[in-house]
Order: sequence, then C-alpha cells, then structure tokens
Amino acid sequence: MMNNSLFDRCRTNTNIESDVFVGIQRKGEYYEVSFPLGYHRSKDEKGLRKDILSLINVLAKNTDKKESEIYVGLNQAEPTGIPVQAYLYLIKDFFERGYYKERDTYRQIARRGKIDWSRTIKTQKPLLQDNEVYYLDFVVKKNTINEDELITLVHKYCVYDSFEKFGWLFTPFVPPKPQIGLTRKMMLAVVNDKLQITFNDRNKQLFKNMIAIIKAMKDDAESDFRYGTYRFEYVWEKMIDRLFGIPEKEEYFPKTMWELTDGRTHDNTFLEPDSIMLLNGKIYVLDAKYYKFGWSGVLRHLPESTSINKQITYGEYIAESEKFMRGGKHPIVYNAFIMPYDSLGKKFPTGTAIHYIGSTTSDWKHGKKKYENVLGILMDVKYLMGIDSRMDQSEILKLAKLIEENCPV
Repeated sequence: MMNNSLFDRCRTNTNIESDVFVGIQRKGEYYEVSFPLGYHRSKDEKGLRKDILSLINVLAKNTDKKESEIYVGLNQAEPTGIPVQAYLYLIKDFFERGYYKERDTYRQIARRGKIDWSRTIKTQKPLLQDNEVYYLDFVVKKNTINEDELITLVHKYCVYDSFEKFGWLFTPFVPPKPQIGLTRKMMLAVVNDKLQITFNDRNKQLFKNMIAIIKAMKDDAESDFRYGTYRFEYVWEKMIDRLFGIPEKEEYFPKTMWELTDGRTHDNTFLEPDSIMLLNGKIYVLDAKYYKFGWSGVLRHLPESTSINKQITYGEYIAESEKFMRGGKHPIVYNAFIMPYDSLGKKFPTGTAIHYIGSTTSDWKHGKKKYENVLGILMDVKYLMGIDSRMDQSEILKLAKLIEENCPV
C-alpha cells in the first residue's frame, strides 16, 4: 500500500466533465486524495499531511448524509455519513495507549501493595503492642490483564479498520487483522455493554468512537471505500456563509405570492441569496460561486446573466424596501460573487487571499447604484479551508474593504 508516495496519491480536480469528486477514495491497493478546484497543495510531506487532514475536517463539517458516500462494489451506493473523526481518534488513542485490555482484580496476602483495609481487618489477626494495633500481613489488591476479553478483540478489529482506512496518513505501519469471529451486531453488543458500566471518561469516548466505526462497517471486507462529495459547490457555499454570513438571513429574502380570483392564495418559496454580510450598517449580498474562472481565466467560466440578474434583484429588494430603512434612510447595499482560486497558481499568482477581478451589471439597470454592480472576488481555496470557522470579524473587515474600494460607484 505504501509503494506509492503520498505525493503520487494526491491530485487537484479540474471540475471538467466527471472530474468533480473531492475527498478520499480507494484505488486498488492504495488511496487517492482529490482536492477541490484551486487548492494549492504543499510541496513537503509534512505540509501535505496537514492539507489532507484539513480536507477531512472541512468535509466532516460541511457535508451531510446526502453529500458523502461509502461505495460498496462498483455500482451500489449507500448515502451515509462516514465516522472519519472516529477513525482518527482510534489511531491517536492506539499510539498513546495501545490496545484496550480489561484488568482483572484479585486479592492476596502480602506485606506490600494497595491495601484492602476492610478485608485485612476481617481476615488478618493483628499484633497488640503497647496498646497499639499492628498488622504484619495485609490483604492487597493486584491487577492482571485479561487479553482474552471480547472487548479487547473488538478493539483490535476497530484499530485495524482505522489504520487500514486512514493510518497511511501517519505511518506505513498497519496492525495485523485479528480473527474475531463476531458479527457487527455482536460487536455492537459487546461495546455497548462496556459503555454502560464504565466510569472512565476516556474509555467512554473510546467506546463511543468504536461504536461509530462498527456501525459503518460492511459485511464485504473488500468494499471499495470513498469519502467525500461530488457537489463541492455546496461545501464552498457553506464555508463562505459560515465565515461571513449572518445566521438569521430570512428577512432579506424576496418573497412572492399568488392571489387567485377564487380567493385562494399561494406563497412561493423564497428567492434566497447565499450569504448576507453586515458591517457598520452596510449590507453585502454574497453569492458563493464554485466556478472555474479562478483556475482557467476563461471568460465563459464567469457567472452568467441569470446569476447576475438575481444578484441585482436581491440588492434592489434590500436597498429599496422600507422595512430596511433606518433613521429615514435606505441602507447601502453591495453585491459580490465569491469564486475559488489558487493565489500561488499559474493563472492568478497574486499571493493574496482575496483578489478583485472586475464587476458586472445588467442592461436593464444603469449601474449608478452600488447594488446594481456585482463585483467578482476570487478567494484562495486553501486559505478559506484553513480558517473554516463561524463569523470572523477580521475576515469580514478585509472583504468589506476590498468590495467598497473597488465598487464602480
């Protein structure tokens, strides 16, 4: 499995035709990692491993059961979540503690050890001297490791499964596959029983992660493995919204309603922008577009008329509606597309996290109002993935400044 170097296994997809999968998939005897369009991979192995862990973290945060897949065989697909964090937890825990082993406690007579005073007083004859009570022998507790416990066998299998899927990220070592002879249902019963009676927080966490891994196991040991998404545009939208957008944005959505002559009415679904960013009373309508322009520089890879007109509609609704007026004044509204790029790549080697490329408007508007001009902003993919967090004020300030400085009016 380790004959192929980590660099040979990693690639950045092009978003051309079927080359859209982002994530990790098994290819024969090794795993291939596909990064999203515009991601700049590190040139050294340590950095590349961090890149892969960053990708796993972003996918875990931003994909749901409909967007991540485990593949069984070639054609059969089950839409389900994969407990990547559980695999990584077991690998880390194994490095730190080894295999989980039950410890059996027994007692014996000795002069040293952890004294069981209750048993000592009940069973051992004391020596009296000068009105003081002395014990020459004690009942002490001793621990032995029981390596035949089922929980140990199940843990060994979970560790093997974790290393087989993700251990290559850290080491060429793969522990031997244990002959366990238990079904998934039996393994779950063993771990659940231990979870119910343990009071050790670390062991509780271990057992919970083992349960997640067992639930994800397939009966076919040769199953092809694939973790990721074919719709990274949804991930791109979620990352932009998480970093810049307000959580409650429904009031900014234009709404339509039918009123029929027979008295019936019908509310249509909202026209919904990707993100609404607020700063100092100004409103920024952001549309995250996972388009190829930042990679190709080709003009036809820019947002099309439909998207441009929708953005202007969003902006006009917010800028002109009385509900958004404050102190008798309409708000200042800006519009922008956010597209991915590699700031160290060949096409736009700017070295900056966010880069302005130009603006667009529509011929049914004069472009004299700020919201009538939709700015094109490129954002470095690796940069965004590295700061994937909830509403960062410093990043909001950077983006707002870039938009305001480059708005044509």
